[in-house]
Amino acid sequence: MYQSRIVLLSILVFTSSLAGCFSEQNEEHKEDEEEPTKPGFSWPEQVEAGCDASSSNVLKCRPYYDIEDESEHAVLTLRHPISDSLWVVSLEGHILILENDDEYPKLPTLVGRAGDLSSIVSRCHYEQGLLGMAFDQDFINTSMILLVYNEDKTCESANNSNIVLAHAKVENNSINIDTVEKLIEVNKTKRNHNGGHILPIGNHQYLWSIGDGGGSFDPNGNGQNKSNILGTIQLINYRDGELLSVDNDSSNYSQTLHYGLRNSWRFDVDPSGNLWIADVGQNCFEEINMVPLFQSSNFGWSEREGFHELDREGGCDSEIAEKNPEFTDPIIEYSHENGDCSVTGGYWMDWGPDSLRDGYLYGDFCTGNIWLIQNSGGEWVSQNIVQLETMIVGFGRGINDELLIFSWSGTIYQLDDI
Repeated sequence: MYQSRIVLLSILVFTSSLAGCFSEQNEEHKEDEEEPTKPGFSWPEQVEAGCDASSSNVLKCRPYYDIEDESEHAVLTLRHPISDSLWVVSLEGHILILENDDEYPKLPTLVGRAGDLSSIVSRCHYEQGLLGMAFDQDFINTSMILLVYNEDKTCESANNSNIVLAHAKVENNSINIDTVEKLIEVNKTKRNHNGGHILPIGNHQYLWSIGDGGGSFDPNGNGQNKSNILGTIQLINYRDGELLSVDNDSSNYSQTLHYGLRNSWRFDVDPSGNLWIADVGQNCFEEINMVPLFQSSNFGWSEREGFHELDREGGCDSEIAEKNPEFTDPIIEYSHENGDCSVTGGYWMDWGPDSLRDGYLYGDFCTGNIWLIQNSGGEWVSQNIVQLETMIVGFGRGINDELLIFSWSGTIYQLDDI
């Protein structure tokens, strides 16, 4: 049995109404009464829309793997650190194992399952589930894996949306659910804005994102409150099956590296040591932030949305805000004017299609737009490279460095050069 070091971080949030329990089979999604995602926004039905890359002259899109269960939402792929297999992680808590197909080398084949964590994962809200996973950087010796998920509680109450950072042991190429042990638990009383990405950055360190606690316009001011963990990217040290102190205080098992974030949905680090963060906006603007990895930064939420002062009345006519030395502005923002609604972070591309190398890739959930940010003459410039028909939940990296698109319909697509 591994030594348990549980840190309970309680954030008191008061609300006057309770949310219902949303199932994936709802005929009509209703905004969560206590935590509207975005006024005028409703989650679309899980309908297969295909993947049409005809808007591009250099890219093509085709199916990579079709998850048979239509209720599954793949959000992450992990390359196994020892074998040549690919782990596909779904919000529902299921992990599939894919390998190269000997007969069809360009298509993967399902060879097994690496675990079923659905019994400990909450799916009361579309944004909840198994959100992040990372192999221990010393996996070959420890067989340990880190997990980030919403803890399974009743859907009848709005007061059960804890985010858990846990670890577990991989035995016989499968996560042993009996070994899952909480390391840090974050109390939050709204079901959306969970963040949940966890990324190894070397030297037994990891980055872990946590949303602002949920609700519209950051009702409790968590984004600018440095005394709590919500709306941040945390730095943790994990070695030999336990969290280690990140400073000289033995009780500090995580450190706020960046804050002022609403709901960062994926981030990546480029070869120069820059951290790229996709932060989902409120009503008007989505943003991409880029800073040196260890340059602690305040990205302005909930005083700012993109380059603009946050309009708490819900309008999108605010002028670009004056420079404020306390805030780090994004390098790119885009508006919702053309149907875009929610940014999906991707990767710094030093792999994958040749036409997408040397830039940061990101997309939009609603429109299927995909952009690439590259340095041009000393300035970062974003270019729209393709608009797919599918709704983009996330991006992944395939067995042979294929660029993968996770569709809201459940199908995993591959984007490649023509």
